[in-house]
Amino acid sequence: MTRGHRSWTLLVRALLPLSLAGSLEAGAAERYAVTPLPFFNTRGGALSNNGVVTAGMVNPDGSVALGEWSGGVLNKLGTASELPPKFNKVRPFGINSLGAIVGTIYTSAGEVPARAFIYSGGKFNVLPLVEPTDLGGTAIGINDNGQVVGYDKASDGEQGWLWSNGAYARLPVSGVSTVAFGINSSGTIVGNRTFGLLQRLFTGCCEGARGYVVSHGTTQYLDGFVNAINDRGEAAGASSSASSGHATVFRNGVASTILSLPSSAVGINSSGDVVGSYQPPGSSSHVFVWKADSGAVDLTPAGYRYAMAAAIDKHDDVLGFGETNGGRFEYFLLTPDPSGALVPKRLSPPLASR
Repeated sequence: MTRGHRSWTLLVRALLPLSLAGSLEAGAAERYAVTPLPFFNTRGGALSNNGVVTAGMVNPDGSVALGEWSGGVLNKLGTASELPPKFNKVRPFGINSLGAIVGTIYTSAGEVPARAFIYSGGKFNVLPLVEPTDLGGTAIGINDNGQVVGYDKASDGEQGWLWSNGAYARLPVSGVSTVAFGINSSGTIVGNRTFGLLQRLFTGCCEGARGYVVSHGTTQYLDGFVNAINDRGEAAGASSSASSGHATVFRNGVASTILSLPSSAVGINSSGDVVGSYQPPGSSSHVFVWKADSGAVDLTPAGYRYAMAAAIDKHDDVLGFGETNGGRFEYFLLTPDPSGALVPKRLSPPLASR
């Protein structure tokens, strides 16, 4: 499961008609329990299909270690010892069902330089740069076969890659800048690309970023922005662009809008359930979950000034983060629970009623 990265952060800029924000009818959707998680604000984090959460944990000296939360138990996993001491901040972005975690390690100076890492079996493996002149690397997604996707940043943009069997493979994707965000169990990869002026002039495409799917060496380009993929090959993202589109699911390259409001989807599980963010009027970002049989609902916990989604697992647990009314940044886990305090609010009807 993966989440968005700083330079591709999903900033939803929209207004939601008040008429769509009413409460759900009885029985239309289950309640959720809300569990605050003791992680540090790194804007990274991931949720495995086993309900394990990873994010950053701050040390007394201000450095950030890799953390893991499972079943109410928090473990500090540390940081990579083979890097110079200035590389003292860990930001995870992906975790597979076996507990392997991927992300980036950076310095107090910022996101450049940075190095991609894999944490597995209690050890860090810091990946080399694709090119010695690259400014930094970031790993975003990992599947259960240990294949990792991400990108390196160079002076002229980003270059997406696949790391498999100890070696890099460049992706057959055109564009001035490319990033890889997700990979499923069959090795299908999704990500986004941006375009230079000459490409736009000669091809008529495209303003902003556009998504792609790479499957067994074949590349398919999407008319929208994409963030995640499930094992059925369904990708989740947004139509048009990450900042002004509608939450969208792509199946075999065909886009289906799942929320006819300005919004973005960031995660999709094996059942096709989708999680993302939208912005209601007069407020900041809220969390939504969409299911084909029940439509989209608002799942923003009470007491938050803003909240954003990060991932959804096969049990429909949702990882999110935001700022509380008291000004404290907090990660949270939403878990389906008949006695939970969080009651979803309907945003759109199920597909069957349309």
